[in-house]
Amino acid sequence: MLLLRIFLYALCLAALPGYTQESIDRYDADCLPLHLARKYGPFNYNQAGIDQRQLVEVPHFEAHYQTYRLGREKNPGNVRGPHEYPANGFSYTLWAFPNHPIALAAMEDLGIKHKSDRPPGTQLRVHCYFQRAVRFTPDDPMVRALYGYYYARRGKKEEAMAQLAKAESLNSSTPDVAVYSAFAYFEMKEFDRSLAAAKQAYQLGYQLPGLRNKLERAKKWQD
Repeated sequence: MLLLRIFLYALCLAALPGYTQESIDRYDADCLPLHLARKYGPFNYNQAGIDQRQLVEVPHFEAHYQTYRLGREKNPGNVRGPHEYPANGFSYTLWAFPNHPIALAAMEDLGIKHKSDRPPGTQLRVHCYFQRAVRFTPDDPMVRALYGYYYARRGKKEEAMAQLAKAESLNSSTPDVAVYSAFAYFEMKEFDRSLAAAKQAYQLGYQLPGLRNKLERAKKWQD
């Protein structure tokens, strides 16, 4: 099955005009090296222990993410986090853990909300954080699914399809990978693929109804 998925990914890549693995895994110079002196990390989030995660997330992510979820411009400033933009904390988190999935997803969404690839507080372009994640963990299916979603929401269908094909070739059993793939395909009006990914997500244990509701409203859900 894995060999079949790799073969299908290669076919998909060949079908995209002008695309090679190198172009899909592009790395722009302004995204800076992964390893920089006096910077903590980078570390693979999927392999990090609880203590290592908390060392970053408690001061640099938790309060920032709560502020982002509440739609506030800045943290209120307290013992759990400084008075700064959510992207300040997400940037630090992604320097330490380039494949931190929630920080990547939040950074992508901030770019949409601010209509800018450099929302307030970010150290790099939003696209750079995806390039860095792919460079650091090229075989992380969640990174690929999120990258596909990033491209899909910005109208770059060929790039999105390439990332989603890569995510599928990695044979993930994580429902979140299927969820973001489904949303990305929906953005591109690839409804059959969106439905297939959505059903996979629910079969893998995803429980929130929003994805199914979205397909039902578009009259694309089929039992």
